Amino acid sequence: MKGKKILSRLLLVVAALWVWPFEIAAEDDTSGKSRFTSRFSIEAGGAYVPGTSDFFRGQNNRAACIDASFSGHLKYSFTFPEKSEQWRECPGAYQGVGLGMFGFAKGDVLGTPVALYVFQGAPFLRMLGGRFTVGYEWNFGASFGWKHHDPETDPYNIVGTSTNAYINLGLRFGYRLSPQWGLSLALEGSHFSNGNTTLPNSGVNTVGFRFGVTYTPGGEPVSDKWTLLPWTPRFSYDLMAYGGWRRRTYNFNGIEEPLPGKFGVAGLTFAPMYDFHRMFRAGVGLDLQYDESAALEKYPADDTYGDPLFYRPPFIKSVAAGLSARAELVMPIFSVGVGLGYNVLGSVGSKRFYQMLTLKTYIAGDLFLNVGYKLHDFKTPSNLMLGLGYRFHSGR
Repeated sequence: MKGKKILSRLLLVVAALWVWPFEIAAEDDTSGKSRFTSRFSIEAGGAYVPGTSDFFRGQNNRAACIDASFSGHLKYSFTFPEKSEQWRECPGAYQGVGLGMFGFAKGDVLGTPVALYVFQGAPFLRMLGGRFTVGYEWNFGASFGWKHHDPETDPYNIVGTSTNAYINLGLRFGYRLSPQWGLSLALEGSHFSNGNTTLPNSGVNTVGFRFGVTYTPGGEPVSDKWTLLPWTPRFSYDLMAYGGWRRRTYNFNGIEEPLPGKFGVAGLTFAPMYDFHRMFRAGVGLDLQYDESAALEKYPADDTYGDPLFYRPPFIKSVAAGLSARAELVMPIFSVGVGLGYNVLGSVGSKRFYQMLTLKTYIAGDLFLNVGYKLHDFKTPSNLMLGLGYRFHSGR
């Protein structure tokens, strides 16, 4: 229940950020129009579910192969006025909120979860006078209503909680039938998991397509020629603090057993970045992280019941320092980033490769909220990164 409440509150915080972009659009619009362009979409699609574990290949309550899924979506989005600063930074960028429903082959095994999410996209190629576009879109939110693991009634289920994060990335092809109506086709991948806040956490992945119809009540401008803001490459600097929690397993007599309870995580990151383009920046990061569960295996305690117990490691043994390479896609309101790093200082078990996926939401100038997820060795879940940061010398 705790994980469900936190994920729900996190989604509400992100969704609440849609209030202030409307005010910005009104202030920056120099054409005399104070309204943005609203769009409404309905989408449906199908996907393949890779057999990443025995659960999908038939080791479940139904002894059924789970290899397909389908989804339906209702979405609202808006674009900034054509002459606003946000439009001239990235013409055609749109952002909004969506509601999706997902079903799976043998749906009584996983349920029919519903997702509430925010999304953003933009075209990067325009043809046929702007009527045909190729672009991207990401979705991020929470999904509710999963049938999940229960040691007694559903022991094989690899979904650990009824509420899970929802992440989606797609390559989208669009065609404007008229200023009011448009069609879209997306090739996409989705991931559902609880961020290692509860075990098990193998996650559910899908790869598929989505077809949609979009209606723009006031009509949408169709063009392949836009006036962009001038841009000068520069260095900028991110400073961010974050926290989170995680679960741990321990190899006990050759079997990976989950340890009871949750372990706190806290971190601090400083990242000098070079803004090569108004939409792309890359650089390096110095990453410090405290993990309450680090080096536990070095501090075993006596236990007469046969379960693994540990003393709390000293603080210095729970801290790791790493260097990472980072890249970000910078858009109005949001930045999506990836990072690859290695812990150069820390306990023996902490010296390993790590990967990060982050979503930054700018709430006031260069102040941003960060929602991120860290992995180890491209496969092992580590922890959430829920933080607050500031970008210095952004020039935006």
